[in-house]
Amino acid sequence: MKQTKGKKPAKTGITDNLKKGITEMLVLAFLNEGDMTINDIIRCLDERSGGECKIIFPYSTVYRLLNNSYIVESEKRVSDNRRRQFYHITPKGKKYFAEMRREYNSFISGVDMIFSSLAE
Repeated sequence: MKQTKGKKPAKTGITDNLKKGITEMLVLAFLNEGDMTINDIIRCLDERSGGECKIIFPYSTVYRLLNNSYIVESEKRVSDNRRRQFYHITPKGKKYFAEMRREYNSFISGVDMIFSSLAE
């Protein structure tokens, strides 16, 4: 695969963009269930996906969500003898999550229709 200097191959770029959008939605989904630390989110993602979904840079996702007021820092609690920062989804984040989920379901439904119409 030909690679332009300083740019990732197309396959990697597509994968990265797909993961970025879905990761935000998954983080909001977990926080919609209750307050969590970043480590809790990573563990839930790994466990519930059977190890298929990984967040390489979870802090960038959390910071984007914080900057857009979709989540906030809640209290710090001691866990594993360390102080851990918990995060909480805001009403704005709940609305954003619901919108993202509707758009995701609609898009995936359309993609499924296309794939089912293609000859194998």
